[in-house]
Amino acid sequence: MKSRRAKGFTLIELLVVMAILSILFALLMPAIQTAKERAREGRCKGNMATLAKCMMMFVTDHDDMFPTAGWVGADHESDWTWGGNVISVPQTNPDACQRVRIEEGALWQYVTSYPRVGTYGDPSARKMPDEWYASIDKNPYLCPSAGPVGRKRGLSYSMNAGLNIPPHSSGTNNLGTRITQIKNTSRTVLLVDESEMTLNDGLFLPQGHENDVRDEASLRSWLKHNGGANIAFCDGHIGWVERKLFLKILDANDPRWFDPTR
Repeated sequence: MKSRRAKGFTLIELLVVMAILSILFALLMPAIQTAKERAREGRCKGNMATLAKCMMMFVTDHDDMFPTAGWVGADHESDWTWGGNVISVPQTNPDACQRVRIEEGALWQYVTSYPRVGTYGDPSARKMPDEWYASIDKNPYLCPSAGPVGRKRGLSYSMNAGLNIPPHSSGTNNLGTRITQIKNTSRTVLLVDESEMTLNDGLFLPQGHENDVRDEASLRSWLKHNGGANIAFCDGHIGWVERKLFLKILDANDPRWFDPTR
């Protein structure tokens, strides 16, 4: 009489299948991670496009002039964001950082349609819940790839300081560069998606000492979107730039930084 073989897999067959699945998973993981980062890159571009559009709305409402790129503690009426704190770089400790007060900045009402909070806004206006500022899904000032330090600050994007008109420290309502002064708006930087290891306020100085940090960990934090970075330009378009071009743009002498005093 013939014996019947029991249905199912033998141990060896199961081990072979598991080994094949492990190999396939290892091969697919980089592609999955790349796809996820592409999605975050697209959302980051959407955030920057929103901020750039709101900058243009501000320009239209303020005699063709940009808001100013406020540095730590400046807190002028025209500063697009407020607050920040001086940090040692590279900064990896969220406990050493303070949240940037984006709700008190000049752009807040354009971005959120809520009243501006604080001295130059509505003193009775309420801030958003703390978790809103740290949420990559809710806060358009925050890059979707932000880590713990970025989420603590509630801000990932910084504005080209070259668009300020110095000296803008005297008085409180000095505005930035008039857009008609910029010869090539499609090549002039408006916003950068700054590394959370160096961002401490809403202002970006390409010649700033913090941008001398060029180690690989810092660069990975800068070039967080598949080895590149998003940049918003003064005509409102957003561009992704790869590492080599980004390092060239980061040079303080690059013509993409506009200085109205030249």
